[in-house]
Amino acid sequence: MRLSTPRIRATTERLGFRFDGHQIEAMPGETLAAALSAAGVVSLRRTASGAERGLWCGMGACFDCIVTVDGRAGQRACMVKAKNGMVVESAHRPAAPLSPVADAGAEDTVCDILVVGAGPAGLSAAIAARLAGADVLVLEERDATGGQYFKPLAPSHVAEQPDAQFRAGDALRAEADAAGVAVATGVTVWGGFAPDEIAVLRDGRHQVIRPRRLILSPGAHERPIPIPGWTLPGVMTTGALQTLARAQRVSPGESVVVGGSGPLNLQLACELVAGGVRVAAVVEAAPKPGLSAWRDALAMAAASPDLVFDGVRYLRALKRAGVPVIWGARLVACEGEGRFGALRIATAGGERRIAADVAALNLGFQPETGLARALGCAQRFVDQGIGRLETEGDAEGRTSVPEVFAIGDGAALGGSRVALARGRLAGLAAARDLGFMTPDAADARRALVRAEAFQGALWRIFAPPAFDFAAIPDSVTICRCEEVTAGSLRDASGEGAASLPALKKATRAGMGRCQGRMCGATVARLVAARSEAGFAAPRAPVKPVPAAALARNRDAEAVPSIVEPPASPSLPPRPERLRDAEVLVVGGGVIGLAIARAIARDGRDVLVVDRAEPGQGASTANAGSLHAQLHAYDAEGDTGADSPLAALLPLGPHAIALWREIAGDSAAIRTEGGLMLADTEAQFAWLRAKVDLERTKGLTSEILGPNELRAAAPWLGAGFAGAAFCAEEGQMDPLPGMVALLRAVRGSGARVAGGVSVDGLRRDGRGFVVNTNAGEIRAGRVVNAAGPWAARIAAMLDVSLPVRGAVQQVLVTEAAPPMLRPLVLHAGRRLSLKQGDLGHLILGGAWPGDWNAARGVTQNRRSSIEGNLAVARDVLPALDRLHLIRAWTGLNVHLDGPPQIGEDPRCPGLFHAVTFNGWTLAPVLGELIADAMAGRGAPPAAFRPGTA
Repeated sequence: MRLSTPRIRATTERLGFRFDGHQIEAMPGETLAAALSAAGVVSLRRTASGAERGLWCGMGACFDCIVTVDGRAGQRACMVKAKNGMVVESAHRPAAPLSPVADAGAEDTVCDILVVGAGPAGLSAAIAARLAGADVLVLEERDATGGQYFKPLAPSHVAEQPDAQFRAGDALRAEADAAGVAVATGVTVWGGFAPDEIAVLRDGRHQVIRPRRLILSPGAHERPIPIPGWTLPGVMTTGALQTLARAQRVSPGESVVVGGSGPLNLQLACELVAGGVRVAAVVEAAPKPGLSAWRDALAMAAASPDLVFDGVRYLRALKRAGVPVIWGARLVACEGEGRFGALRIATAGGERRIAADVAALNLGFQPETGLARALGCAQRFVDQGIGRLETEGDAEGRTSVPEVFAIGDGAALGGSRVALARGRLAGLAAARDLGFMTPDAADARRALVRAEAFQGALWRIFAPPAFDFAAIPDSVTICRCEEVTAGSLRDASGEGAASLPALKKATRAGMGRCQGRMCGATVARLVAARSEAGFAAPRAPVKPVPAAALARNRDAEAVPSIVEPPASPSLPPRPERLRDAEVLVVGGGVIGLAIARAIARDGRDVLVVDRAEPGQGASTANAGSLHAQLHAYDAEGDTGADSPLAALLPLGPHAIALWREIAGDSAAIRTEGGLMLADTEAQFAWLRAKVDLERTKGLTSEILGPNELRAAAPWLGAGFAGAAFCAEEGQMDPLPGMVALLRAVRGSGARVAGGVSVDGLRRDGRGFVVNTNAGEIRAGRVVNAAGPWAARIAAMLDVSLPVRGAVQQVLVTEAAPPMLRPLVLHAGRRLSLKQGDLGHLILGGAWPGDWNAARGVTQNRRSSIEGNLAVARDVLPALDRLHLIRAWTGLNVHLDGPPQIGEDPRCPGLFHAVTFNGWTLAPVLGELIADAMAGRGAPPAAFRPGTA
């Protein structure tokens, strides 16, 4: 329905678009979500499981309202403006390019100060810095400035007597215009790679902004409320419904129930009542303020009397309208068939059911800290409600990264007045850093003191209820994107996943479009996270972006990051003492675990120790390719018939067969061949020689000419000279694959211990003594499967290994209809391309990530993202239709020589298992080491440790 208020009038102009074949009326400047809501349409799409979904956050953070617009999939209905003649579909059917691809991108932009986010904090900072003389650029993802609090009325309406909030927002925008602040709206900031390397999508073009100072003010999003039915269409956040009602002047239903906690719920209820909506009830989790709250009430009145008056006015207005305000109530469940129909709540007097068309829920906010975390800004954990991370900063907003300021609710929750004051202080400080003269900021400091006093008292009155993960029923969806339930998370935790990354990899929670915004804090509560280390690492892009817009040819810039990996923090050791073992395996990655399984099946007592959580390092950061053929980027050395590379070739098919034995049907193993493409005749000639070698090693490889290639792979781009096809190659999902391997290892009787760092290793007679942070362990034999850390373990026994670390990066797109079945590689360019059974395209090919030595972590490399996408879209033009969802990095093995596999002749009893292509080969390496220990044979001589 459309709201009717005497002092706000609608324009007379109308336009129309079609949604799933039905004509929908819209108004100029109205979002698709608003127009559909006005028509009573709340279901916007179906998930992979067939569940109906609609608007949730209303601000572009959750990506639950995606639709297909004029053939372009993955468009957010809450962000896209309606246009006459649009064709909008609820189905996910990518059928047209997402962005122009002729222009590779714009030139880099340099400015004194970049402000990300044009809410109260961002605009206040920009005005202060610009008035001091700095060149300021403000970027805003929405089409208008002001943020959630100062959002303006849509162009479809005119306010003849705007309220105080509208007037304040208009005044702030006018002040920014008068100061000469440059503002760019409709801009997606998708990556922060350094304080002076901010990647954005602006006017459909990829651009890098290089500021001298960076001010982050991205705002906050409403926290998840995982109760039964919270994913039903018609259930949305209070902020989403307020955007519809206040800015767009629509409501998805004639009756609404508002629930949760805080004054925003009261404000929304009053605005709905004023617009003609029936508000069935306002449900407040906090107890009704009594005499005990008088000190806080007085403090609020002294700090901001106008805001206190607003609160009193809201309560009086609701009472006059007959809207019950139910204090001290807990949200229990949302009910409905296909869409919301009623809210169940628990009160002191018992459970109640409140029927309505729409539910608006708010139990607090989560700061948008993704960019700050990607840039390395220190975070603190705030143990309130569901729990959250906030960016640490001084009084002026300066973070632990000196060039970066973080302000507003995107740094630490505080409300609009705290944001305005902190924004001014940050803008002046950033300008002062650059040598500009700035005025005294005493007024801002005084305003900040008052605002913080008000906010502190407000939070004490509206204290968020404690969050109890155990109270969530198993059937409740936690991750809206991937449809992961609380029960699935509990099952994964019960099988040994002890951290958020482990739960994420075991269940896919947090791997969807929203990047964990709607589930990350909930999952963190399950593992009792109380610091940033307990949350998922930030990834680029921080929001999905069209893959085609980022693609740039970067082949020449793919310089690998080869590092000497430092010791890194371990998990706390297990409380029980680890007993001695017949065989100690150092390294709980895929190779170490596969070896432990094979040795334990021989009846030996095996203990695997890992300095972190077993199976959660590079092993599950890989792309899941099952390699059998010789790769161009691995073949820079000797590729003769007797070379180590040639000796690896027979192992691949056997390893893949063993993976089927270990994982069964759980890991989506497919062996539909590997296609290696050639652009030039020289590359094609190399492929012919490669195929001849592979055939001598038992592989089923063949050459495809241009015509055969086009017939076999019609989805390919044009211009390829030919290809090699290896029938044994394939792919699998490494996440359930690792779950299956861990289950098999434990089933074999091997012991697995995480959080155990090996600090010393020495010979003792015929065995070894191992010093760890969990105590001393004695072992008869030691297997060194420590990956990039293998050289460090070997050095403890005065043995050298040519092993270091290499940072590699993998990309994944949104899900798409089936396009290709084989694994696709390239003879002359870095590429590994495949499509998993869930529809996502996975891109790799040894494109490097970066190593941040100061923080001791791997991180995304922008040029590798651009280069990998450029190669992939040359091969698969359909990539132009998809969004890039995330890129991740892992520390892989770099060998300055052949693989090191087997017993080390320099130290009898010490076995090494270090190679590239470790994911594929792990099961067969397990057999090789087990056979060597049992005297059944030895690994190929080409892999003998110490061999140059």
